Order: sequence, then C-alpha cells, then structure tokens
Amino acid sequence: MTQKNPLVEVIILTHNNKKILNDCLNSLKKTQYKNMKVTVVDQDSSDGTAELIKKNYPKFNVFRNEVNESFSAANNKILKSSKAKYCILLNDDTTQEPNWINELVKVAEGDEKIAALQPKILSMKNKKMFEHAGAGGGFIDVFGYEFCRGRIFSEIEEDKGQYDDIKEVFWVCGVALFIRRKVLEEVGYLDEDFGSYFEETDLSWRINSAKYLQKYIPRSVVYHVGSATWGNKKNSAKKEYLLHRNSWFVLGKNYSRRNWFWILPSKFLLEMITIFAFLFTNPKKSYASLKGFIWFILNIGKINKGNKRTESLKKISDRELIKKMVKTSVALQYFISGKKYFKEYEKFL
Repeated sequence: MTQKNPLVEVIILTHNNKKILNDCLNSLKKTQYKNMKVTVVDQDSSDGTAELIKKNYPKFNVFRNEVNESFSAANNKILKSSKAKYCILLNDDTTQEPNWINELVKVAEGDEKIAALQPKILSMKNKKMFEHAGAGGGFIDVFGYEFCRGRIFSEIEEDKGQYDDIKEVFWVCGVALFIRRKVLEEVGYLDEDFGSYFEETDLSWRINSAKYLQKYIPRSVVYHVGSATWGNKKNSAKKEYLLHRNSWFVLGKNYSRRNWFWILPSKFLLEMITIFAFLFTNPKKSYASLKGFIWFILNIGKINKGNKRTESLKKISDRELIKKMVKTSVALQYFISGKKYFKEYEKFL
C-alpha cells in the first residue's frame, strides 16, 4: 500500500572513523525526506564517536556494539528490530544529495515487487567519475565475477549521463543499499558467514530467486570515498582472499546443485588462469585465489547446507535467473579481448 512518507531507517556502521563519519552525518542533516530515522552503530570505537554523535547530532540514534562485528552481523541486529517500512544500509564514508531518499521512496512506493534499490554512486574524490563500489548498478556473469555499469574491474568511467535511466540490476551495492524490510523476513537477512564482500550479492541473488525486482535509480546520488576500511596495505591481502573465497561461496550457495557440475569446473579453470597469470606480477593475488579455492573444498558441507536453504526459497529456475546474467566470462573478455566498458557487455545480457 502506498504511503505518503513511510518511515525510512538509515543504518550506518562505524569504527574509529570520527572525522569521516562527521562529514556523512552533516550531509544527512540536509536530507529533505520528512520521515527518516538515523541509527549509527558504533563498533567499539575508542575515538569519541559516540560522544560526537550525542553532542552534535542529538536527533540521531547511537547503538553501541561491544565488538567490531562484520558488516552482516552488525546490520542484522538493527534490521531485525527495525519498525521502518524501508531500511538503507549506508557507509560512513559517504555524502548524499539532499533528495536522495525521496527519489528512492518514490520508485519503491510505485511497485510492491521492488525489493531493493541502489543510488548512483560517484567518487567523492572526483565527482565526475563513478565510484568502484556500485557505480551505476551491479551485474554479474554466470561464473560469479561482478561488474557495474560504469566500472569493469579497475576500469572506471566518467559520468556523462550515459547511465541516467532507471535500470533493473542483478545486485545492489552495500555502500547505499535501500531495502524493503518485509522482503528480508521472506528471503532471509544478510548471511553472516560471508564476513565481508559478496554478502549483498548473496542477498540480491535470493531476492532475484524470490521473483522480486532490484533497480538502479540515477536521480538518487551518493558520493563515496571508497576503501576506507580495507584500503591500507595491511588489509589488502585479506581483502583479496575474501573476494576470491566469497565468489566461490556465492556460487555454491545459490546455484542449484545440478548446475554445480558445469559452473564450478569452469570457475576452477578461470581461477587457475588467475593464479598463473599473476604468479610473478602479483603473487598475493595468486595466493588469494588458491587459498579461496581450498577454503571452498574444505567447506563444501557447510556450503551444501546453505544451498538447501536457498533452494527452498526459489520461485524461479536457474535458467530464468541466468537470463539476468552475462553469459560469458567477463574476466576473459576484459583481460584478453580488452572489453573495458559496460556497453560492450550489453549484447551478452
């Protein structure tokens, strides 16, 4: 049922990131939407984050976590107790245009089959450029390699209005993820086994499987710093490992088991190419790829249990889901054929 101004709860996780968080909350104060609740989850910060919020943003709520939990675990705590019709998972290293929520609610209220939406995500460092995470909406190939309108691997496009149409997408980015809360009760919350990376892809896959829609809304604009948590050298190896590990995890959990027999061997060959291609130029990447595959083999029982739960939720077949994917290897097209722009992949959709 359409409501004039349904309650929207914005959930922000933060950990010892006071300066960047301050910029985010200052921006949120300018949001024009009339029925917004802001909840900041302070993940065991020791830099005075909670005190900053209570002093400068008394209308915003603070939830204190005793430990620095994963993205999924910390967000789930708030999502499960929220009374809002819609929730937005928002990174603390973002700023937003004042009308950003209005544009999302307007689209969501127009169609109850819409489960999740993503704003246009631009770089805060250069607002003419798309940002790596999310960009102009998320897509995936049949082997689990993600890409976006406006970003293929490390190739990032300038925003020239080429993606200013509302577009159905396969996944929405956790930088600014707008979700209809009642859908979470049906398809399940964020899977805490992912840790970081691909957790929103896993959720989006389940949303697709349940025959809901996800869309990119270009009139809603968010600016993102990017890699505020994982950008330093200390974390780079762990990030690379999680990316490879969870790309296996999301495939094993969400494809029907009968499709494992052609998807997973193909994925293995692509990962072997990665291992040998980067063995001398980027050995950390090669090691992360190998380590991710070993994790998958050692945890096949756990993945199979997750797969059974996912299968019970499906309302459409893998054949129908694959129609929303790119039916070729984006990695091979990018690294071997030199296809660096989204328009070159549209023919595969």
